[in-house]
Amino acid sequence: MCISLISVRLTKPTIELKDEYLDMIEEWEQSGEKKVPGVLNEYSKDFEAMVSKFEDNSRGIGIKEGYVPYSTYCLVRNDNRVLGAIDIRHELNNYLMNRGGHIGYGIRPSERGKGYAKEMLRLALEIVKAMNIGRVLITCDKENMASTRTIIGNGGILHSEGVDRGVVFQRYWIDLG
Repeated sequence: MCISLISVRLTKPTIELKDEYLDMIEEWEQSGEKKVPGVLNEYSKDFEAMVSKFEDNSRGIGIKEGYVPYSTYCLVRNDNRVLGAIDIRHELNNYLMNRGGHIGYGIRPSERGKGYAKEMLRLALEIVKAMNIGRVLITCDKENMASTRTIIGNGGILHSEGVDRGVVFQRYWIDLG
């Protein structure tokens, strides 16, 4: 029997997590991969301002045109290593209803394949349920089998497929009822 002593939690980005957060961003940039969720591209050399902006976004303050209020969380291991990030969109606009969904998430490249994404999504769904959102839309590229397994592992049911800029994507619904 294997007992894991590693635990993780979702937490909003804080000044205390600055070094670990920036380490995650640097790793992503060195990998050459697209940072997901897109909010990871928000860093502008002023970490305190970024944290404040994330908090404003969660309250619906200063939202860009075409965006909706959203909350950003980091997945943090018990040794304070930032493993990934997840955005929870409080509502859906037309674009999000088709392509983006309620949740976007990503795990830093060196920490993938360890079950962290599945646990991060599970924790986020608890938050979403507490927000009284009973049904959650999540999309992913069809070729992203790891994300597909993560979504299905959290109760996702394939609803439909679409094409965006030549990429086939899938739309999954999760009922939190």
